[in-house]
Amino acid sequence: MSDIDIKENEQAVEEESKHYYDLIEEKRLDIYKSYTISRRVSNILMFVVAAAICGTMFLIIQNNNVLKIVGYCLAGAILVGLIVYFIINRNRLPNKLKEYVPFVAQTLNDRIFKGEGFSEIKSDPEEKLKMDDLIGDGVYAEANGINSRNIIRGVYRGHHFTYAEAALLRPSSRKQQVPPLFVGKYLSVPNQMKFDGHYIFNYRNPKEPLDLPNALSDLKVLEEKDDFVVYGPENANYHDVIDNKILSQLKKLAVEGHLLNVNVVFWGGHTAVYLSYDDPILGVPFEKPFDHEAFEKSANDLLICLNAITEE
Repeated sequence: MSDIDIKENEQAVEEESKHYYDLIEEKRLDIYKSYTISRRVSNILMFVVAAAICGTMFLIIQNNNVLKIVGYCLAGAILVGLIVYFIINRNRLPNKLKEYVPFVAQTLNDRIFKGEGFSEIKSDPEEKLKMDDLIGDGVYAEANGINSRNIIRGVYRGHHFTYAEAALLRPSSRKQQVPPLFVGKYLSVPNQMKFDGHYIFNYRNPKEPLDLPNALSDLKVLEEKDDFVVYGPENANYHDVIDNKILSQLKKLAVEGHLLNVNVVFWGGHTAVYLSYDDPILGVPFEKPFDHEAFEKSANDLLICLNAITEE
């Protein structure tokens, strides 16, 4: 492929990506406009109601029966007006938000999973990951709960995969709130490897390491650098079981910016990747426009991982 063809292909991808982000921004502006109007009307209504209540109280405490009747009638009218307003508007914004969240998820899924190499993409909005599945990966221990959403199952270059956004929660109490074990994107792919035990490759930000693996009682440090640690069975040589092509692909991951940490765990028959991200990637845009550049980086992170762990 010539340099001109590569440039034209990149421009086509950029234009297609912009289409998805424009759809999200259009929807976000509509939702945020409704929210702003609703809040402004509520503030005005509170002021009007407060003034009306003061007026009715003034009328009711008068010795004049006519003024008292007018005051009671005005109080009744205020009450009826509030009830009518509440009935008409109580579900308007929440219903829009309920539609908006899955719309954003589906639009971003279309951006990622309609690319080259993907097929048989299926999603079930009601499906949730099971905590036992993630704990069984042997990366994190001591979790007492899991939240998950946007479960995607499909095929990439002939390999079946499962993708989701998930959070593994630690035990906490009202007095002490503790950070979760993991928050980010989860990827699971079967493999054809055969070996005993398992290996964890941790790619971290040395300045602020977060979401590090803690299920390490049966593993030893096989290699350690400031931004990279390999855990595995004692005296094992991971190069004997993990292809160097896989490792060279994974080294393309840049753990910086919104990508906070990466754990890749290899078992005989199963590979899983934990990509830890912060709110701009995992949150739904509302007050501020969607950070499409950050999302493009996260989409590329996913492709790097898929290309690595489906390496043949």
